[in-house]
Amino acid sequence: MKTIVFFLLFIPIFVGAVYIQFLDVSTVTTNTVTIYDVTATFTGIDATSLKNITLAYIPENTSIDVNIKYVLQRLSRVATQIEATPTFGYIKVYFPTILTNESTKATLTEDIAKDLSLKIVLSKLPKGAKVEISSLYGFIVPHDDFKYDVIESPGGSFLVRFSLIKEGKIRGYFNVNLIAEYIRKIPVAARNINYGEQIKRDDVVFSDVNVLSLHGTPVDVSRLPMVAKKYFKVGEPIFEEFLEKVPDVVVGQLIFGYVELPGVKVHALLRAMESGNVGDVIKARNVDSGKIVYGVIVEGPMLKVVEVSK
Repeated sequence: MKTIVFFLLFIPIFVGAVYIQFLDVSTVTTNTVTIYDVTATFTGIDATSLKNITLAYIPENTSIDVNIKYVLQRLSRVATQIEATPTFGYIKVYFPTILTNESTKATLTEDIAKDLSLKIVLSKLPKGAKVEISSLYGFIVPHDDFKYDVIESPGGSFLVRFSLIKEGKIRGYFNVNLIAEYIRKIPVAARNINYGEQIKRDDVVFSDVNVLSLHGTPVDVSRLPMVAKKYFKVGEPIFEEFLEKVPDVVVGQLIFGYVELPGVKVHALLRAMESGNVGDVIKARNVDSGKIVYGVIVEGPMLKVVEVSK
């Protein structure tokens, strides 16, 4: 799904040259998506300006694709020169479900936050997974209670956000970022595989991969051979989302065809000129006469001829 929501907000603050690099995948913790949310690094402009440029609204537990050209168009309203990487394509933005847990009159310290975050994330993962803290940010301000939100992002990333509460009001936040790893053997390309090629069992090998970092479903090798719908480079995981089953009939294949006439069935040897599956109408050439025929692929496979060219 590629969904982009446009806004007419104009921010009359012009800056000079801006250098910006966009993320491939972004996770937000509110339903508002800003340029800041989809940015990996930037110079020549401050974070506040990027946070003030809204790109879209997103419901919880959904994702959208934001067009980079649209982001650049929005950014051009506040910057006179922009150098961006990349300059086209889409950024996948997720707003995952947030699970909130409340503590009972407790005081948070940095050590408690780290220990609690590790335990929380590990409890959500399969046995044998590993978790490490990647960064901390925020300040532990005076408080008499706290609660935490757990936000899971694609790629095995987690954010545990602690809300620090005093006299019933949130006074500040302390955040713990974590990265999880769960190593399993999955099928990857044993060679470079081009779009449209058949992938056979010999074309894949098994490699240790962090399955939490994947953005697809590893293929069940018992379903091979299948046809690649993208280019796979050596070592790249083979995902079912980029495969389709091998056609019942492929271009160049010799196939028996027949025409049903009253009281008789006439057979001929045909060479398929198109690929297709049972139920599809394809074009073929009669091997003996050279005539072009059109027919429906039936179980066998065979071709039930419905039209003969003149």
